[in-house]
Amino acid sequence: MAHIAKYKASAVGKLCAHYNRWQGIDNPNVSRENIDKSRTHLNYTLGVYEKDGKRFIGKVRGSASWATVKGRIDAVNARAKAEGKRATRKDAVVMADMVVTLPPNVPPEDAYKFFWNSYQYIADRVGRGNLMGGYVHMDETTPHMHVPFTPILDGRFNYKKMCDRKFYQTFHKGLGDRLEQKMGYRPEVELSEETRAQRVYTSRTKDIDKVRGAVDRAIVEPAQQEADRIVAVAKEEAAALLQDAEAQKADLVAQIADRRGDLAELDSQLEDVKLDIADEEDRLECLRQRADGVARDVAELRPIAAEVRGWEAAGKAERGAILDNIAVKCDGLASRIRTAVAGIKLKVEELAERIAAPVRYAQRKSEPRQQGLDEVMAQARAAADAWNRAHQAPTNNRWRGQSR
Repeated sequence: MAHIAKYKASAVGKLCAHYNRWQGIDNPNVSRENIDKSRTHLNYTLGVYEKDGKRFIGKVRGSASWATVKGRIDAVNARAKAEGKRATRKDAVVMADMVVTLPPNVPPEDAYKFFWNSYQYIADRVGRGNLMGGYVHMDETTPHMHVPFTPILDGRFNYKKMCDRKFYQTFHKGLGDRLEQKMGYRPEVELSEETRAQRVYTSRTKDIDKVRGAVDRAIVEPAQQEADRIVAVAKEEAAALLQDAEAQKADLVAQIADRRGDLAELDSQLEDVKLDIADEEDRLECLRQRADGVARDVAELRPIAAEVRGWEAAGKAERGAILDNIAVKCDGLASRIRTAVAGIKLKVEELAERIAAPVRYAQRKSEPRQQGLDEVMAQARAAADAWNRAHQAPTNNRWRGQSR
């Protein structure tokens, strides 16, 4: 069977080193694990040589090299320049390698005949002027021959036109026919139907893999990248929204705390108002009691006043009795007044004690309020003293406005 591969200029040097391993067996470009160095001396090269003015194909000492390919490239470019055409592209296929493997049904003694006739057939197909030799390797697992050639057609490097579909479709059958004609039996150079089907399947599988890879690179990968980008943007937006929501939540919590503090303050103020109302009610009750006491005192003072008026009109003898009577009545009135004053003082002290709790709260909030309450206490005590001295309650209620 035969296999063909195409190469650009950059690969020519390594391939030539592999062909000519007899020139440097330790060259890393030609050393392989499947090479048996003890059999390398069995390798040989087929080529064209002249004898008696005639050209023959046989074993030669020639070797392939980059110089051979370079010379042919230069010749093609010179012709192209003369014809006004463009030179050979740098990425052009400048060498092809036909590998012909010794079939299992060919005995070792027919190996040379097999490779010689194969070389003749390849020369007829690609042109003898394009051949670079036939390099038979007997030191590898399976004996085979490399036939490198330059794909020059109509004065140009044109591998695609030289080795077209028809070339591939007819090569193996033509080679088999030639070998059968020359060797008397048909070497198995053609693939069996099963092997051919397997190779077609493998080739199609590779093509499918290439298409799948191209689809992945053209569609799937960009789509995945776009999806990743969208997810990343969505995550960033979600994180920003979450952060904003957390900030709003914290602000609402602070506002609720402030409202709770305001409600607590209002509750405290409400309690203060309730206490003030209770204080006013107590004060009114005290005033009513004092008014009742004053009314009683007035009622008691009227007889005393009558006694005084009688005293002015009475004689000396009668005046003494009148004074004694007035003194008795005044003593009783003074006793009741002192009792009333003591009761008022007690009421004032009780009122001061009831005011003490809101006063302590108010001290934390406002110093002026504390001063107002102190003034209230002072006025309350002054009222008690005034009552004790003048026997009447003060009418000024300025302290209430200040306490608020």
